[in-house]
Amino acid sequence: MTQSHDSEFDAGGFKPVSTRERIQSIDVVRGIALLGILVVNSLFFAFPLMQAMSPPEATDASGSPILDMIAWWIMSVFFQYKFISLFSLLFGVGAAIQFARAKAAGRPFDLFFIRRLAILLAFGLIHALCFWYGDVLVLYALIGIWLLLLCRLRPKALVAIGIGLLTFGAVLGGGLSTLEGAFQDTPALMELDGATMDVPAGALEAMNSAQWNPQHPNWSAAENRAYGEGPYADLLLFRATTWFFYLLMAAFQFGWHILAMFAFGVAMYKSDFFGEDGNRLRCWAVAAALPAGLLLEVLCALCTVLWQPDLPALIGATTAIHEYSGFLMAFGYAGLITWIVRAGGLRLFAHVAACTGRMALTVYLAETLIMTSAFYFYGGGLFGQVDRFWLLPLSLGVWSALAIFSTLWLANFKQGPMEWLWRCLSYGRIR
Repeated sequence: MTQSHDSEFDAGGFKPVSTRERIQSIDVVRGIALLGILVVNSLFFAFPLMQAMSPPEATDASGSPILDMIAWWIMSVFFQYKFISLFSLLFGVGAAIQFARAKAAGRPFDLFFIRRLAILLAFGLIHALCFWYGDVLVLYALIGIWLLLLCRLRPKALVAIGIGLLTFGAVLGGGLSTLEGAFQDTPALMELDGATMDVPAGALEAMNSAQWNPQHPNWSAAENRAYGEGPYADLLLFRATTWFFYLLMAAFQFGWHILAMFAFGVAMYKSDFFGEDGNRLRCWAVAAALPAGLLLEVLCALCTVLWQPDLPALIGATTAIHEYSGFLMAFGYAGLITWIVRAGGLRLFAHVAACTGRMALTVYLAETLIMTSAFYFYGGGLFGQVDRFWLLPLSLGVWSALAIFSTLWLANFKQGPMEWLWRCLSYGRIR
């Protein structure tokens, strides 16, 4: 899924990097990031948008409210915003590696990189419109063009740019969230079984009755019905509309965070974070960044549960804090995983996770295919019916199956199927 360190230059252009030439810790971190991303995304595969974004309440269709609250704490503190930040860091790292190798070989890189981004954009559009609205490939493809500039800058400039982008995103996103919390009278979430509501039958009519507000009970009830029961036209309308809202959120907040992670990722590579000279930086990541980010996340979770319902303006403050805490914890995770890998710990797990990371695009898309097949009406039809807590073992099980598949696949092939397709389309020929 990333512009990974999977190509090298020879007299005729690019060629795949051998397994021995790869930086294993990067592959391991990427593979583990795919697990964290799935854990967070599972909420949005399984529930209506606002229920997925909110802490569990007594009104949730759940038989285990205590377990669901435990799951919310785990996801909120350790997963949400951290692993997509980590994955974005690695996208920047991968681009910096490819850029450095192109420069060392004296080969042009910009047009090749742009072509790969264009193909990634096509993959993302298909993924978002045909499978799931939470796609990140489109954002990576559009924002990734800035990496052509970032890869030419020095680490200190990159860090300054990253901090500036985080601050801009915190001010913009936090300010908008504060205004929304202060002035919008949001109806409370209700039971989503539709038994006590008179919700219009069609998706479009339900959206109109909700005044195009995803926080309205009619919207959530119709969304639950569209994904859980169909018809497909209603599901498609909700998917496209939610994706549009998602892109708007990216323009005002999330996109700036991703660009900041790209800048930090390039700086990490240029500072040899994953190599021999990066030990001091990794120590700072584990000993300082990770605890600081964890403390901020716990405070945000407490604010959300204890005071935010009565003080909705706190949404803005927690939104702003997540910009920094998400990066701090992602940076700390990268340092901790790299330290373990370089110390030779958990070798079997590291190998399996590395194989998963090498097939990141294939695994990311497969996660969507498996989870939507399980939860949407045309598959298992479990949408809105699974307790939040059980999404944790379910996500681990799906990731484990894909990790085993990746390991077996790479024992026989050099690349994952989607990685091979991406490469062939990038070169315009079968390679």
